[in-house]
Amino acid sequence: MRRHARVAALTDAGVLAEIDRCFALLLMELGAEEDAALAAAVTSAVHRGGHTCLELRHASRPIAELVEQPETSLPADALEPEVLEIALPRPENLLEALLASPVVAAGERPEPERPLVLDRDRLYLHRLFDAECRLAERLVALATDTEPIPRIEQVIARMFDEREDRTVEAVAALRTALKRRLCIVTGGPGTGKTTLAAKLIAILVAEGLAGPRRIGLAAPTGKAASRIQESVRGKLAQPPLDDVPGIREFPAEAWTIHRLLASRTSRLSRLEALVVDESSMADLKLMDRLATALPPRCRLILLGDANQLASVEPGSVFSDLCRAGDAGPLDRSVTTLRKNYRFAEDSGIGRLARAVVAGDAAGAATVLRAGSGRETRLEPLADEGAFDRFADKYAETWADHMAKLEADPSAADPFPSERVLCSHRRGPFGTQRFNRLVERRLARLGRRSRRDEFYVGRPIIVSRNDRQTNLSNGDTGVVVPGETGRPQVWFPDLDRDGERYLVPLARLPQHESFFALTVHRAQGSEYDDLVIIPGPAESRVNTRELFYTAATRARNTVTVMAGEDVVRAAVLRTTSRSTGLLDRLR
Repeated sequence: MRRHARVAALTDAGVLAEIDRCFALLLMELGAEEDAALAAAVTSAVHRGGHTCLELRHASRPIAELVEQPETSLPADALEPEVLEIALPRPENLLEALLASPVVAAGERPEPERPLVLDRDRLYLHRLFDAECRLAERLVALATDTEPIPRIEQVIARMFDEREDRTVEAVAALRTALKRRLCIVTGGPGTGKTTLAAKLIAILVAEGLAGPRRIGLAAPTGKAASRIQESVRGKLAQPPLDDVPGIREFPAEAWTIHRLLASRTSRLSRLEALVVDESSMADLKLMDRLATALPPRCRLILLGDANQLASVEPGSVFSDLCRAGDAGPLDRSVTTLRKNYRFAEDSGIGRLARAVVAGDAAGAATVLRAGSGRETRLEPLADEGAFDRFADKYAETWADHMAKLEADPSAADPFPSERVLCSHRRGPFGTQRFNRLVERRLARLGRRSRRDEFYVGRPIIVSRNDRQTNLSNGDTGVVVPGETGRPQVWFPDLDRDGERYLVPLARLPQHESFFALTVHRAQGSEYDDLVIIPGPAESRVNTRELFYTAATRARNTVTVMAGEDVVRAAVLRTTSRSTGLLDRLR
């Protein structure tokens, strides 16, 4: 039998990817025994599933279970029994093999030339271990760097209008942000996070703690950056913040984190404070790069929702930071905002969100079932045919909207008020199939030609960052008639001062059509009316975090096209990522 037979069998079955196999073979050439090389391949695979490390205490489970990646993995019943049985050695035996391996480093300062790091009972790719250690060290340093602020209560009080609600949590967050160089604020949609950010910026300027042109706004995506920019600008233009001396010098321009990092010498290095919105979307490597690039005494204020989906890339940084607030160096850096100003206590969406966060599957199903015809509604899909019929019906809604864009693009909204989110990208209930069905129906309705790629009303989502056009991965636009007769793409989230942000077709970066988005893609967005299509109850994609994220994208109504069994299964299924960041922060 070949020395790497287990790695080959798992790769042939699709459990491991070709890059995992190549990594294992390389380490064998460097002297690793097969058990250590197989562990390396598994560590590489779980990294793509969002984990930053392989926890040895769980490693004796079948490898097909360890590396499950819901959107891509084959179901267990599709694998051969012998593949399903392949597992790593027991934790104590695996630990012994790793400690003896020439490709594994161990200890507080592991040798940089070894590609794997064993830290207690966690096995890391070296670059992720370095990123996790650097980020923890930097954040702890910021959290423990305190500064006495005289008259702090009077300073805070001046930032509230007499009619405003001064919650204990909001005042505590402002106090933390002034006293410490790390402030973490978590709360659901509508709890006042960006209002708090505006007040904090005003205080920093008023007290001379940061120059108005040395305060930055950022977010992981272009859409999220546009939202915090618009919100902060609006708040700073209202009393009492608009009377703060020097506040008009604050540019209130939000950047994506990637763009901010790219401008390190001209922008980032001069910052004295940085506010980052939608921080739950930022992965370990991105947060490490940002924290490392900040000037040593720059204040860092992270806003987000710890109950939302974690980042697409490895890590659960924001969630780990919020959990670290209960003990250790970060114990006074974390504030949770609970009062919701968007949803009334008895609103359907508010009650649904609370039930999902609490893990109350029966309660969530009851809210949806009882809300028929109002804010929340449950409409089960009987089969794939029902999905197809809904796509056809939605195409007709979009066709009406396209007619308005053609008639008067200056007066029409860019998108219909009702939007569709799917849990899956692929498969019978995924966005790829939904988008194909809608475009096919639009062709039958005469709203598009199969030869015309850029028909008026086509929704566009960018899939690659592009500095030339200032477009970022995830930015959404729509094709509209151009002034010269040639179509252009309007990106409404990038509009400035009433001017539409139009991009010629020839300058568009990599992109695709979207009539439905995955929940991951919609993170950081808001919609008036929302239809959620979770797919089957047994899908591992549907988790509590995903369902909560989807439901809280809506302002007015949520329709879930699924049965109660799907809702209950999603609320009870939680996401868990293996990382060591929380332990390092504590």
